[in-house]
Amino acid sequence: MPFLHPDLDAAAAALSPLRAAAARVGAPDPVAALRQIDCSPQAIRDSARTLSTGRDVLVTARLEFERGAHRAERRWGGEPAAHFRARADELDVHYRQAAEVAARTAAVGLDLADLLDRLARQTAAQVVRTAQTAAPATDDILAGEHTAEAAYLVRTACTAITEGVFRGVATITEATSYLDPFTTPVLPG
Repeated sequence: MPFLHPDLDAAAAALSPLRAAAARVGAPDPVAALRQIDCSPQAIRDSARTLSTGRDVLVTARLEFERGAHRAERRWGGEPAAHFRARADELDVHYRQAAEVAARTAAVGLDLADLLDRLARQTAAQVVRTAQTAAPATDDILAGEHTAEAAYLVRTACTAITEGVFRGVATITEATSYLDPFTTPVLPG
């Protein structure tokens, strides 16, 4: 199954020999580890842009509502107009809050996509370098020369790749703690 991120997909292909050697010596599967950090920054960017468009719709709807409220208010008078204005002002606050949160969420989505993209690219480059350093040992294992040293080097490379991926996952977890405020609904239920 292909990876969502193109750099990780390319890295997985480059890890194919190491993966085969790992299976022979009982080392962790480096491609399975790489799947833990797979992502689609472009899909997140697209969602953020859609959210930004939705924010624009909210702003337009709010302005149209405000124009309509002013027209209605001018034709009324007294207590009904005052009551309507108070309710219209409450709704306006909700429109504004929703638009502000949509804008902030879209910005955070773009930042998150950039973070994930950068992390995926860095991780892909790192695991390919690690696999390249173990290439002679990998070739030996795949050629049937199952020496203790070659097995050790393959295991060490696979462990380094797994640990590198888990550090990347931890970075994502730490970096996305700023998303917590976005779990609270803006509009009252």
